[in-house]
Amino acid sequence: MEEMEQLQESFSRITGQAIVLTDQEGNVFTRPVAPGMFYEVILTSLQSIDSPFKPTLRRLGPLSHPVILEEWIPGLKYAIIPLFPGYGQVYYLWSGIYMQEGSKALVMPAFEAKMKNHPVYEHLCRELLAVPELSRERIAEIRDKIAVLGRILSKLLSGCGGASATQGFGDMISGLLMNLEKGYLKVEEVLQQLAATPSAGDLYAFAKENEAGEFQVKYCAGKGSDQLMNAVFQQGDGFLGQAALGKEPRHWRTSAMDPRSLFFTQRGLPQPEYLSCYPAMIYGGRRALLLTVGFGKSEHIQNYDPQEQCVASLLGISDRGQKLIQREELRKEGTLILKEAVRRLPLAASHKELGSQLMDTVMSMPFSPASVLVFFHNPKADQSTYYARGWPEADEQFYAKELEKRYSPQAFLSSSVIHETQGERFLLECPLIAENVYKGILSIGFRKRIEAQEWRAFMECFATLATTAIRLLEKDSRYAKQAETFLNNLLQNLQNHHPELQHISLEASNMAYDFARYAGLPEKESERLKLACKLAPFPLEVLMEYDFYIQEVSLLNQVDQLSAFYFEIEKPMLSFEAQLLALVLHHAGQQEQAEMLKDNREKGIVTSRFQLDINVKAVIDAEPRVAFQSFLLSRSGEQRDMQPVSPVKLLNNTSLKSPKEEWGISPREEEVLELIILGKTNKDIAAALFISEHTVKNHLSRIFDKMNVSDRSQIIALVYKRILNSERIEI
Repeated sequence: MEEMEQLQESFSRITGQAIVLTDQEGNVFTRPVAPGMFYEVILTSLQSIDSPFKPTLRRLGPLSHPVILEEWIPGLKYAIIPLFPGYGQVYYLWSGIYMQEGSKALVMPAFEAKMKNHPVYEHLCRELLAVPELSRERIAEIRDKIAVLGRILSKLLSGCGGASATQGFGDMISGLLMNLEKGYLKVEEVLQQLAATPSAGDLYAFAKENEAGEFQVKYCAGKGSDQLMNAVFQQGDGFLGQAALGKEPRHWRTSAMDPRSLFFTQRGLPQPEYLSCYPAMIYGGRRALLLTVGFGKSEHIQNYDPQEQCVASLLGISDRGQKLIQREELRKEGTLILKEAVRRLPLAASHKELGSQLMDTVMSMPFSPASVLVFFHNPKADQSTYYARGWPEADEQFYAKELEKRYSPQAFLSSSVIHETQGERFLLECPLIAENVYKGILSIGFRKRIEAQEWRAFMECFATLATTAIRLLEKDSRYAKQAETFLNNLLQNLQNHHPELQHISLEASNMAYDFARYAGLPEKESERLKLACKLAPFPLEVLMEYDFYIQEVSLLNQVDQLSAFYFEIEKPMLSFEAQLLALVLHHAGQQEQAEMLKDNREKGIVTSRFQLDINVKAVIDAEPRVAFQSFLLSRSGEQRDMQPVSPVKLLNNTSLKSPKEEWGISPREEEVLELIILGKTNKDIAAALFISEHTVKNHLSRIFDKMNVSDRSQIIALVYKRILNSERIEI
């Protein structure tokens, strides 16, 4: 080390340039030499920065040219010379600063912009003005002298490198083991460490076996790494292919004379002097090779075989462990999706909904399927149905026809198979089988066969869930057909023995549906009220004999509670739907003559639900009663322009002028009242009127007091009641 520093001082005096020697990571290796005050200040400033040379080396990448000229600021340059001692390590000799002839006028403004905040800027400017300008010939002469210094230092470094190589390898492996305990090894970083460690290799590479059985170089570091990246070789072919056949390391010396070294020379690399291959096992039972390539002779070749073999084994262990943990994380995510599918798939109401849910569920799996196709076999139709995603339209039609040919109720497989197609797509075909009957195929597209094998069990679970959902759909279909037959028999009996009542119930069913939609009920609940009216002419004991139309029968049971209601008895609790149904049945019965509503118990026919007591009004809440009055008004044809009452215009009705005066509502309270009728919340009212919610609450309290009500629904009911009473609309 002392000898190298003396050489640097001598060459610095001869050339008048600052000289710094760094290792491959940009760390200063020897004491920097500065020939003058200007250089001393600059070097001192650089040493106060953490690894000041590292960013430049990272930007330039691997250097192979003897001398690299870089510009610090316009007009000032420095030289970088890479040194290759021959044992894998690279050093860099920095020298400068060179001021080109005729560039001082350009240098000073650029220097001011870069260094004006430096504590001794004025002194640096004076020193820089004294730096001589150099011609191109003089710069070339100085660079040649620095290059001589580089060759001498390279030889000195080569002599001292071998002794510390083994210790360097030991430290490196200890570090890798510590990293492996905490996490996983990054192959690229490990190879860079190998290339930076005094060793026999000039170039390190890590090649992995792919699904086709080929080996591809995935990571490289060292001399010529760019040329070797992504190179592919077959097992058994050349040096590398022979090494892939065995489990033990393989070494070749003086390989430059062997034609098999064309693997390197064809990629623009020199013929290697030696080559070592260390096999390793990676995830999925596949193989990998750690390659050590030397392009120059080394006296320390034999010393590194155990260490490099150990590194190869650690890389294999890291790859397997990393992939296993990643797979478990993906499996946990897949398990959550599977649990959600267990809840959702059996609730599908149709094959179309089931197919859509299956596609959504499978495509959300963490392995990102390439495609999915759900094929349902339909023996009663000329063509089966399927639902696909991730397929071109022409391909999905062709594949569906192929499935129809390969699978049938007479010829199907009881377990899943992996079907390979053109374009390197692997289709996992899971049969849908319910009670040994073929129902269809769940097909999932994978990009790799190993993925299909790993996720096979999960996909078979989805197929089992789909089969369960199909069985439930078929059961529901049979139940619906039986219920339809039961209803048709009841209606036929009603038509034969009481056609007048049948007409009334049909009219009521249509009115019930329209009223339910008018009241804001969804389609499903509206259909339920419509069907309940059709069942209203039949006694509960007949309807409850079979487990058909359970929800509709429950509504009728609630309506029947009204017949036992008197003022001295506690008011029965009715659902909102039951209250709507009672209003419709009561109204339908009132429109007919009493002699048309006689029971026929012998034939299983009752009319009591159409003859509810007038006191039914006392049981029904204000909201449904007011809504029904408005609904009747909209159907009566007596309202102006044949339109239902609009809540927005209620307060403008002429019948409310007197009540407004009686209530003493202010103009501001009238605005709040209109928004209440529109169903707005306190927050909505505050936003619409640009007031605070606290102010809205104050307005509401005053409105409640003036109108003698306790909540919003009573306000709406009171407004509707005043209008409808003035129009003399009755239920």
